[in-house]
Amino acid sequence: MKGGEWGIYIALYFWLAAMGGGAFLISLGFKDRQTRLMGAWLALIGIVAGALLLIVDLGQPTRFWHLLAGIHPVSVMWLGSVVLALSGLGLFLLIISKDWPDWLVWFTAIMVLLVVGYTGVLLMATARPFWSGSPLLPWIFLASAYTTGAALLVIFGKHDPRLTRISFNFAIIEVILVIAHLIWTYSQAKPAVNASISGEYAWAFWGFIVIGVLIPLFMEAQRKALALAAALVLIGGFLLRYFIVYAGQVGVMRF
Repeated sequence: MKGGEWGIYIALYFWLAAMGGGAFLISLGFKDRQTRLMGAWLALIGIVAGALLLIVDLGQPTRFWHLLAGIHPVSVMWLGSVVLALSGLGLFLLIISKDWPDWLVWFTAIMVLLVVGYTGVLLMATARPFWSGSPLLPWIFLASAYTTGAALLVIFGKHDPRLTRISFNFAIIEVILVIAHLIWTYSQAKPAVNASISGEYAWAFWGFIVIGVLIPLFMEAQRKALALAAALVLIGGFLLRYFIVYAGQVGVMRF
């Protein structure tokens, strides 16, 4: 990344890929083709948009193609780029296919699942203790993908009680994992944790908790304004990634 810093493009990429990927994985639990096709479209759009943001962040777009063309099996970034490309290919093939062969559905689902979890692995592969100090980041992002993916399907017109339950359950899991991550990494990344809870990025952390979790959970429990609740969940999903990306760089020396 430019200047060794991870910024808004990275946070947006994590958010878009997770929302779309989560929507696709959840849509596979429905039998109707319309919902599955909606999930595939949302995932493809999120992954393509995220890939474009990564290319922009690199500053030199040709570097992205060089990364894909080379073979670097020990590079987390290379593996992530390959999975990103394969998931996009699988989603495209599903969208243009009249019938969805089981092998293609499974292949694409696995690739999309890897894309969603890979974002946490990518952060863990760095030497920054707020990111690498606990093994929970991939699970946080995976839980958030299901929370935001369910909300995205609601916004696009899929009204089903199962989506509310998915969003509710994974939001609880998400918060528990985030709190556990902060406790786990406190001794190693005290400046980053403090910046998240009471410092520079506290607005994003508490915005995630209040706007992205507590208010939507209350609204969903009351069965009121479900589309608005879903929109708040999406905002919370972005705030989660924002504070994790930015707070993780607090107290880290840059050269």
